[in-house]
Amino acid sequence: MTEDEFSADDWIDRLVQALLNLAEEQKPYLREYRKHDPRVYSKLGGRDGNPMAFSLNDLRDLYAVAFHSYDFGEEKHYADLNEVLNPLRGILRSHPTLARVMSPIIGRDDFWMRILGSGSSTSLTDLTAGLMARVGELPGDGFRKAATELNAFLVTGREDKTTDVPGDLDVGCDVVVFHGLSLREKLEIGNDMTIVPFEQVRVFVDEGVLEDVAPTVIKYNDWRSVGAVVKPFRWKPEFRRTGYEGNSELDRPGPFFRKAQEFLDLLAVSHGMPVVCLVAVPHCLNRGACRLLGQPHSHGAVYWGRSAHLFNGLSRSSDLVISKFAEAKNAFEERESERYRGVAPVIGRLAEALARGGQFVAEDQVLDVAIALERMFKPKGRNISTQLQKSVADFLGGKGQEQPHMKETVKHFYEVRSAIIHGPKDDKKTRLLEEKKKAFDGGFDLARRSLFKMLQNGLPQR
Repeated sequence: MTEDEFSADDWIDRLVQALLNLAEEQKPYLREYRKHDPRVYSKLGGRDGNPMAFSLNDLRDLYAVAFHSYDFGEEKHYADLNEVLNPLRGILRSHPTLARVMSPIIGRDDFWMRILGSGSSTSLTDLTAGLMARVGELPGDGFRKAATELNAFLVTGREDKTTDVPGDLDVGCDVVVFHGLSLREKLEIGNDMTIVPFEQVRVFVDEGVLEDVAPTVIKYNDWRSVGAVVKPFRWKPEFRRTGYEGNSELDRPGPFFRKAQEFLDLLAVSHGMPVVCLVAVPHCLNRGACRLLGQPHSHGAVYWGRSAHLFNGLSRSSDLVISKFAEAKNAFEERESERYRGVAPVIGRLAEALARGGQFVAEDQVLDVAIALERMFKPKGRNISTQLQKSVADFLGGKGQEQPHMKETVKHFYEVRSAIIHGPKDDKKTRLLEEKKKAFDGGFDLARRSLFKMLQNGLPQR
């Protein structure tokens, strides 16, 4: 059959019937398989009239054993199963995309599949297992849906062809997982970046990526405390006769991850709450798409976030506040501006101050804020406290007692800072060391307000 003569609808119809035949014929073999190892039986399917499902690996093993049964003298036992598997493989082979890469020798069913720069040898047996595993997780007429999805991937896998893959299975995403703020819906950040509840990316990201960095989240099933910054991309498989593994693009995090960290820092500062970047996971693919193609679920290497070591499994998340999200988003949109670059180090400093832990957490937080204030207002010489009192109050403005209150807050903050640095030399400094949290809260609030005003209006005039 030439490509011009190929009818996708006819191919899907024939494939659906072959899958139905296989689903019926394989039942006794699956019962036997389950008898030898009950753990392989899954309740993934069994809904909407679908058959109960076995895992992809178990189906691949069963079909491979049947395919090679003649090698170890069990062709008779697997004759009925091969009677439906062989024509099904013939239908798969007849698709123009696969016909182009298959060996002309009957029985040589291997070919090369390449996804995002990473290649591996696969076979028509693997595709068959992928189809049946995918059927088990689809509602309704899973056989036709799975066959339609595979045809779309085969078509788009040609360099000269393109088509829409049902269910956006050809959409993957880069993901940064964070802890500290809970959200209930997807929010747009800009430039194709979004922030979503972790539940919305679990089809792309295995929860196991958090086992080392945030085990308490998994242990207590605390998924609401976890969110993700996401950037989607389109991908397509490449089908070749032979190939090589090459250098996988899956392990190359791009600039998105730096941008995501910047946004999370802004989000933390705007809320005044710790937001810890746990892991960055590039090139996450849809689990259903991988299964359909007979492949294990795929994503790139997992990178710990810059502040992952600061994660406190006992800390609770706070609800994301839309107005504060908007404040962070507006600032993020200005990150290419000169005023943003002027205060960028302050953003990271304040974000890390919020997430600090350890024996000297209170002292470190006060010192972080002191560094931030001095980076923004740049006092010179002596009397830093007096200079900052005036600079902060003048810059933030206010009426009535607001400016005197700001000055008093800065004055107290720097008295506590001095006690931390120089030690409790007298009763006053001993008392001040007991007021570290008050000093941090007041100093951080002024630093946060100054930062966002500078991001909006520019640095103060000198």
